[in-house]
Amino acid sequence: TDILRWLDRSLIRLCSRFAEYRQGDPSSFRLPMEFTIFPQFLFHLRRSPFLQVFNSSPDEAAYHRMILTRNNVNNSLVMIQPALLSYSFTGPPTPVLLDITSVKPDTILLLDT
Repeated sequence: TDILRWLDRSLIRLCSRFAEYRQGDPSSFRLPMEFTIFPQFLFHLRRSPFLQVFNSSPDEAAYHRMILTRNNVNNSLVMIQPALLSYSFTGPPTPVLLDITSVKPDTILLLDT
């Protein structure tokens, strides 16, 4: 739980330092383009088996962390936050955010885990 608190404090510090917002107006919160995916990535990291050890044995937790550290950066990023691809009849597949806004009636979504 200490690492989760550290992640939360780091995210709050990052947002207070780099975000633009008006106090009391949550709709005014804006992060620079370079940081827009970072909070979503931390959301998935906090809920991944790499940090959540509830309902798993110490062996399982160690196994998940070993797999994470033995893979390259691209594979590790996909393990933390899976890639979601949107296929449509009008163009090539495009990566989309792992969010409800990606669901559209004329597309097919493929989750790469």
